[in-house]
Amino acid sequence: MIGIGIIGGGRICGAHASAATALPQTRLAAIAEVDPERLAQQTERWGCKGYADYREMLQDPEVQAVIICLPHFLHKDVTVDCLQAGRHVLLEKPMAMTTEECDAMIAARDAAGKVLMVAHTHHFFPVNLKARRIIQDGGIGNLVLATDTWYKAFWDGQRPAWFLEAEKGGGMWPMNGSHMIDRLTFFTGSEVVAVKAKIGSPFFGLSATDMGVAYLDFANGVPATIMHAGFREGVNRFEAEITGTEGQLRFSGDNGGGKTLWISRERRWDEITVEPPVLPAKPGTEAPAPGIGTEVHEFALSILEGREPAVTAEYGRQIVRVLEACEESSRTGREVRL
Repeated sequence: MIGIGIIGGGRICGAHASAATALPQTRLAAIAEVDPERLAQQTERWGCKGYADYREMLQDPEVQAVIICLPHFLHKDVTVDCLQAGRHVLLEKPMAMTTEECDAMIAARDAAGKVLMVAHTHHFFPVNLKARRIIQDGGIGNLVLATDTWYKAFWDGQRPAWFLEAEKGGGMWPMNGSHMIDRLTFFTGSEVVAVKAKIGSPFFGLSATDMGVAYLDFANGVPATIMHAGFREGVNRFEAEITGTEGQLRFSGDNGGGKTLWISRERRWDEITVEPPVLPAKPGTEAPAPGIGTEVHEFALSILEGREPAVTAEYGRQIVRVLEACEESSRTGREVRL
């Protein structure tokens, strides 16, 4: 089994820890966290070793791979350190603050000869996988256009201090705009070649963004729109539609996950039943939930099989480049071509 170390004991740590504990290919070896109370809580919960400094964890021979669950501004340096220490890396999205940081991480991966996978979890949600298969099989004909809308409360639970600072990668646009760009890229099967966007903080006036609107042109000719808001007062809404020459697909939910899928039939919506995959699990453990569980499973298999992961560092860089282009377009008021 691959010994997994998790760096960062925050809100997403538990899902990764659960998967690493249950999957037959992995075991949870350690968690690194700078907050002593949080570290004690996590290590007691998961029964693993704990380190106050991730660099000490990288000296542990039982840790062969790491999952990085840190604020965005820490991604580059910690990822490079882990790769240089000879560890495989699964990195939470967005990959980094800039494409230059992404390039440094890719260079470190190449020098180390290790796996570097970016955790764009929407590639592993059952509804998204089903929709992509329908699109690829021609179930709605040739793609014509797409739209992705996501409204949620900015203060959706407690926000850490770094999330309120743009210079640390905080805000709704890097956090959720990256999900929306990724989803549309995943569904269209193409790369963004031009953007026109407006990004800002009209609700709270912080340096961190709470709103983003973007128009994306994909290389295959499909146009798409993004509407995202972290509102002060409102109603949570997630809805996306993919329109083709022979039909439409529609997703909905209230948390951006897309739990329900419909397809148009004779000018009405027919719900599609999506059966989640049952992941393998060690005896006596609960099978990991699809999404992060499937993602960690893919990470482990890419290591064991000596191949590229399903979500490569180059792909993660591509999403960061689109985020940057949207911010540039917002500053200049002009279309930006990639």
